[in-house]
Amino acid sequence: MVSSHATAALALDASEWFVAQSLRPFLASRHWRRLERRAAVCVRAALAVCAAKGVRATWFVPGALARSSPGLLRELAAAGHEVGLAAEAPWPLADAPASERAALQDRWLRDVAAIEAATGVAVRGFRAPWTTATKDAWWRPFLRGIGLAYDATQDAQDVDTQHAHRLDGGGAVRLRLFAAAALDPEPPQLAGMPAAPVGHARVSADELQALLARGGGTVVASLGTPVLTAPPRPLPPEPIVMPRGDAPRLCVVVPLKDEERGVPGLLVELRALADDLADVARVEYVLVDDGSGDRTWELLQQGVASLPRAKAVRHERNLGVAAAIRTGVLATDSAFVASIDGDLSYDPRELRAMVALLQQGADVVTASPYHPRGGVRNVPGWRLFLSRGLSLAYRALLGSPIRTWTACFRVYRRAAVAELPLANPRFLGTAEWLVRVLRRGGRVVEHPCVLEARLFGVSKMKTLRTIGGHLRLLAAVAVRSVR
Repeated sequence: MVSSHATAALALDASEWFVAQSLRPFLASRHWRRLERRAAVCVRAALAVCAAKGVRATWFVPGALARSSPGLLRELAAAGHEVGLAAEAPWPLADAPASERAALQDRWLRDVAAIEAATGVAVRGFRAPWTTATKDAWWRPFLRGIGLAYDATQDAQDVDTQHAHRLDGGGAVRLRLFAAAALDPEPPQLAGMPAAPVGHARVSADELQALLARGGGTVVASLGTPVLTAPPRPLPPEPIVMPRGDAPRLCVVVPLKDEERGVPGLLVELRALADDLADVARVEYVLVDDGSGDRTWELLQQGVASLPRAKAVRHERNLGVAAAIRTGVLATDSAFVASIDGDLSYDPRELRAMVALLQQGADVVTASPYHPRGGVRNVPGWRLFLSRGLSLAYRALLGSPIRTWTACFRVYRRAAVAELPLANPRFLGTAEWLVRVLRRGGRVVEHPCVLEARLFGVSKMKTLRTIGGHLRLLAAVAVRSVR
């Protein structure tokens, strides 16, 4: 049974901007943890509109907001609003692998507890993005088991309207839903994605006011569900990766040139990476500023203090990405050295598998989007054409099965590269090093990876200069003058 339109409840989705359905084709969920969180700004803007109209609503908030801004949630509860959980998951819940479901449930339980700790009121509602729910959705028995009363996830049987369904099967209420992220006056901008129209926040505020003018009301009130005091909740332990005492050292070198906008997110990712790999490597960092003209060096100096075993090194002038990687290699005595792109166009967590390949006897392990199990995402066609074409040329000249020659994302056995010459210090130097390793009898292995377009800033590669340099290097390879 569904309530009439006249009794529809008002719901405000306070999910972060990067969870939006419209960004799914462009933005992999692995980037979420390094992106700026703006939900608090948007909730405050929407709360002010609701207060001016004297309207109460149900707010679906992510657990991260409850932990970072508990005072804001207390304000919501004090104003008579209901606070439910907005789930964040890297896939549509209907497609979540069975092996990942227990971890998701543990996360939701901790999120619910964080909301309840802030508000003092039991969480009764749940909403998940990107997915549709059937009556037998796998997550609903768990939600009911921890005391939630309804699920406001999109109904698979009616995708044109929004409803909140009681978990005991006792009916549903129609929702009038508004995404609070639309009120952000300064929404983050990502490279290659359209900017928000001028005045968008004012237009969205007008839309919210028109929605509120039709009245409001919480979901629990519309369903006749009692409001309860937050119960005590035994929580599952936080997932941790146990460090392995005999794990090898891995120095991660990050070359950077004018990456001011991306450095804060990069530091977040690097801090998490050390924990992610703790059971396979003792991670340390060398961050190399390759003659930046912006605040990159200043931010790196501030940021290394928050990283384990990290140092920042600076080129006074721009020498090139390969030269920066070489500087990082020479700045450490770690037997294993990784180089990763400063724009994080590859997932750094792939280093786990790449270190294992190095331990199996490889001298270099290179990321390979052109491997049959690799891939590319939102990368400009001209860049793919250039990279694929050059890789095919190197492959043919050297008679090597390696499919990707131009990637910076690699793991090296330091002894195999530390003494190598580097005639090409810029982008083509990465291909030069592979040639030299192979020509000296080294073993190069590919690891399939997904290459993505950068999220911040612009590429520093000079296309024509790089093409010309590769053609000269290919000529040198052909006459075997590169060894």
